[in-house]
Amino acid sequence: MVQRGADGSPVMAGFTVPKKKFKKSVHRHRIIRLLREAWRLHKHQLYAAVPADKQVHIFLLYTSADIPEYKTIEEAVQKAVTHLTGLVESSK
Repeated sequence: MVQRGADGSPVMAGFTVPKKKFKKSVHRHRIIRLLREAWRLHKHQLYAAVPADKQVHIFLLYTSADIPEYKTIEEAVQKAVTHLTGLVESSK
């Protein structure tokens, strides 16, 4: 963890889908949109756990070769956020 930047956000998140597995950009962009939406709905749990003087940087990679359903993405993001929240709370 590092000190918060000028924007003051407790968490900075990035998302990516490999071009090697999804040649068509419409497929990559759809998966990224699904990841961002799931993150938007579940990020508040992690935001509440991060101390005021710290900032967390995370990067979510989609590595499967299949185009997922939203429910699959949401469950995975929720699990990751819960795990990260536990790690942040235990490091306080």
